[in-house]
Amino acid sequence: MKIRRSFFPSAPVALFLAMAAPWSTPAGAQTAATSGSTTTVSASTTSTTSTSSSTTTTSTAALVPVQGVVTGGAESVSFSGKAKLSADVVTDPDFGGIPTVVLSIDLSSLKGVGASTGATYVTSDLGIVQRRLAAGDTVQFTFPFNRSGMSPLAPSVGFASFNVSFDVNTLKLTSATGRIGSP
Repeated sequence: MKIRRSFFPSAPVALFLAMAAPWSTPAGAQTAATSGSTTTVSASTTSTTSTSSSTTTTSTAALVPVQGVVTGGAESVSFSGKAKLSADVVTDPDFGGIPTVVLSIDLSSLKGVGASTGATYVTSDLGIVQRRLAAGDTVQFTFPFNRSGMSPLAPSVGFASFNVSFDVNTLKLTSATGRIGSP
């Protein structure tokens, strides 16, 4: 008898459901202080079972204060606001490998102000990166932004950097800091 396994195990379904949760902070959320600003961290854990194994997804959300200046282009732009981080850690029960972290970073709440014109700049970027779980990690990526009300077809580019820490035993995001700069 030949056994066939689905190419799409139940872990992606649990991951989708965890990521579809609203960006609200439940009562009793953990709070970590970071250089005068506050990062709010909240967590939940879900388990799914397939025919051959059980996968655990631990979801942690955080609002991370970020700021920084992107230089170059038409003018320097000073960004500030809170990035929304969602860290979903998925275990690998079939092979016993290191859990995988799917980190979603939403920068759409950031606002930029032009140094010479005072114009408002915006971004709607959502960065998604996948990594192996580690106690500490740095995630860096570029993001597009444009002057509010202008066409996003020729965006300027900024650089985002986030330092994240995880408790590797509970699979939860414990702290995060972020900054904006030039690529």
